[in-house]
Amino acid sequence: MTTRRTRNHNMTGTLIKAAFFIYICFSLLTIVWLKAAVVNLEYEIGKLDRLRADLGSEREIAVVQRANFFSMGNVEKVALKRLGMRNAERDNIFFVTRTSAAGPRTASMK
Repeated sequence: MTTRRTRNHNMTGTLIKAAFFIYICFSLLTIVWLKAAVVNLEYEIGKLDRLRADLGSEREIAVVQRANFFSMGNVEKVALKRLGMRNAERDNIFFVTRTSAAGPRTASMK
C-alpha cells in the first residue's frame, strides 16, 4: 500500500514540475513578445514623428506660397495680364462725395 502512495505522489510531483516548467516557458515567451511589441511601437512612433515633421515643413511652404500668391505684385500682374485691366489714369479718376438724400422736405411749425 505504501508503494502505491509513493507512485501517485511521484506522478503528482512530476505533473507539478511539468506544469511549473510550462508556466515558466510561457512567461518568458510572453515577456519576449511584449518587449518586441514595445520595440515595434517605438519604431512606429519614430516614423510618425518624422512624418509629422515633414508635414509641418510642407505646411510652412504652403503658407509661404499662399502669401506669395496673394501678394500685391502678383494680384496686379494677374489683373494686367489675365483680366486685361490697366492702370488708372488721372483723367479717369472720379471722387464721389456723400450728399444728403433727395426727398420731400417737411416744414416745421413754430
